[in-house]
Amino acid sequence: MSLYEMMEKILGAEDGAKVEIPEENFNLLMLKILKAKARKENRQLNLVTAGNKGRTLVRQIGEKEEDLPQGEKAALPIKVKKKFTLPKLGKIGRFALFALAGLITLGGIAYWFLYYFPRAEINLSLRPIPLIKEIAVVADTEAEEVDGDKGVIPGKTRSVEESGEKSTAATGTATVGEKATGTITFTSTVNQSCGQGTKVKENDSGLIFLTDAALTFSSAPEDKDVAVTAEKIGPTYNLASGKTFTVVSGCSIGGLSIVGVNSAAFTGGTSQQVKIVSSTDRSKLLTELKKELTDKAKEELTATGDEVIIASALKVEVTKQDYSHAVGEQADSVSLSLTVKVTTISYLGADIQNLISQVIGELVPEGFTLFAGETEIEPLDPTLTAARLRFTAKITAQVVPEVDVEKIKAELATRSIPSAEEYLSGVGEITGYEISLFPNLPASLQRIPRNVNRIKINLVTELPEGGEEETNETTP
Repeated sequence: MSLYEMMEKILGAEDGAKVEIPEENFNLLMLKILKAKARKENRQLNLVTAGNKGRTLVRQIGEKEEDLPQGEKAALPIKVKKKFTLPKLGKIGRFALFALAGLITLGGIAYWFLYYFPRAEINLSLRPIPLIKEIAVVADTEAEEVDGDKGVIPGKTRSVEESGEKSTAATGTATVGEKATGTITFTSTVNQSCGQGTKVKENDSGLIFLTDAALTFSSAPEDKDVAVTAEKIGPTYNLASGKTFTVVSGCSIGGLSIVGVNSAAFTGGTSQQVKIVSSTDRSKLLTELKKELTDKAKEELTATGDEVIIASALKVEVTKQDYSHAVGEQADSVSLSLTVKVTTISYLGADIQNLISQVIGELVPEGFTLFAGETEIEPLDPTLTAARLRFTAKITAQVVPEVDVEKIKAELATRSIPSAEEYLSGVGEITGYEISLFPNLPASLQRIPRNVNRIKINLVTELPEGGEEETNETTP
């Protein structure tokens, strides 16, 4: 067997190769070549010798020798340890090796650049749907914690007194003055009597006067003087002398049996328009000052941090009121000194938010999620008692369709811009989108990153016209 055939046998063996050492045409160099070949190929080499020459060669390469029966071939196993050695390369080989290493390095850099360096930021527009619900709430002064099942929150009785003064101009008017007086000489043709306050009328003007004293005629015809006073105030009752009068009522006979004449003019009648306090002035003053003091008390009540006061749930009591003038009194203005006591039941804003958070999950329709914006709470129809404040809480919030952000990231990865836009256009929950890539490569090279951790998606809520957009960021 030639040296070439022995080497082929070593290559063809799976684990170990049994090679016979010929006695002829074989030397130590050839044996060393076989041993080196076996070591290089990680094969176990079993050497079989047939004579003294072969055993001598085996001993020369450092293997132990065993005595064998004459004529029997024996295999001396040589265990070859695994050892990696670089083959000797020429200039061309070294160049090829360096070129390969460079390509591998560039490939690694390119992989890192394409996988870890690019990033995408995508804004997905969602149109929120208003969520308006009403729930019954009780602020109870005896409650110590929020109970979502019963709609109860802790309440606290608050009370404050405020005092103040206010004036307003008098708007009432009245005519004031003096009544005219004079003396009338009555002539009676028959015996009769006329009582005090007998009503007599001046024949031309029809003005009425009243007698200040009683008259008795006992020997008719007879004349008697009596003082009279005008029925009303005013200068029109200042009659000139020589006027004639007839009795309207008050005499036992009267009529044409008695007439009167004034020999002197009547005087003293005066009148003028003056300001007086009207009932409207006082009621208006009370309403305005009561409101001012109530508002002041409300500010004091609500100046305690997170406490909420319902303005329409205040009990206002007037504990003191003092007007400067009575109704009808002449005055240019009227003033009021007033003290009010304002009582209500307050609650903490954090408690009502806690209550809403406990129940709002049941209010959101299936397939939607509560948008992370402000939830408005409006108290309606409050009813205040000594220990409880009951009202209806009108909840206004925004809900948006549920969006599987991670699924969208996975679907967008590695897509070109046109492909990404086509995909996003088909996602029913989305009303619009905006894609930004970094770095800004030419359009033909632009792609969504393969690494989904380099994709950032922002959910943008399109608020109604006049409102501001709100953004809910996802973690890339």
